[in-house]
Amino acid sequence: MINPEALRFLTAVSSSEYSGPTLKMGSLIASVFDAHLGVVYVGDKANEFHGGAVNLTRHNLENWDIIHPGLEVLKWALGELKRFNPNNAGLARIQFNADHIFEEDGRIKVILPEEKGCRVELILREGDLVDQMRKEIQLEGYDLAIIGGSQNKQHLAHSIIQYLPSSIFVLQKFSPQKQYKLLLLVDDSDATQKSIEWGALIAKKLGWPVKTLTVSKTKLFGPGYQGAADMAKTYFESRDIEVEQFFISGDPVTTFVDFAGDDHMIIMGASTLNPIKQLLFGSKPIKTLARTGVPILIVR
Repeated sequence: MINPEALRFLTAVSSSEYSGPTLKMGSLIASVFDAHLGVVYVGDKANEFHGGAVNLTRHNLENWDIIHPGLEVLKWALGELKRFNPNNAGLARIQFNADHIFEEDGRIKVILPEEKGCRVELILREGDLVDQMRKEIQLEGYDLAIIGGSQNKQHLAHSIIQYLPSSIFVLQKFSPQKQYKLLLLVDDSDATQKSIEWGALIAKKLGWPVKTLTVSKTKLFGPGYQGAADMAKTYFESRDIEVEQFFISGDPVTTFVDFAGDDHMIIMGASTLNPIKQLLFGSKPIKTLARTGVPILIVR
């Protein structure tokens, strides 16, 4: 079961030029859920950190702006988080300096005070983006990774979905002003129960209407599919959340994408295929992410 009081979200930033929308959405989502927010910057090991492992002395930390340009991005991120949370007095008082920067577990961590609506940590890592995000998620136990859309969606789908051990929210044209409908994809997979929990939590927090969609390649919907759909309906109704159910025959991915249109947020379970099979044959989440332009939450 999801514990809404202990949620931990992680969002990756790359630069002030490209990461503003992702950081803003990560901050907004964390604030809505009153979740802990980690912001991670992963720099290139060979160039940005001169080929050396992250291993800073206090003297180096005091000269971080010269030694590690990646920390400039985290300084920018802190400024943006203050701007996004103008009523957070504790966050507003914090200045980015060496007193808040620590070497810990092979990366640099900027520890900020915990305040309601914005409990924040800034993390600096070096190496491959997906590998370092995976390590950070495993180390700190993050529940959700929040990432922006990508021009190279196929690469994003294969690398992020396959290897990150948390649930993944891909923002893809996400607009906080838009009134989305939740589209929960329900089948007989192990991940459906967790997807239902996430769907109910989001629906309660944001007040979005909920639809469940069960797709069969044939005209028959067996007891597994029907049972999962009934479970979802019961779960939502027990929490006073209205839900519409849909059963459609056809190709699953095509049906998901067509049904979602441009005004739904998709929630679906992660594939149970191993990474090799996903790479060779793809999976429903990978194919759906590659073809849709709406926000999508992939639940583990």
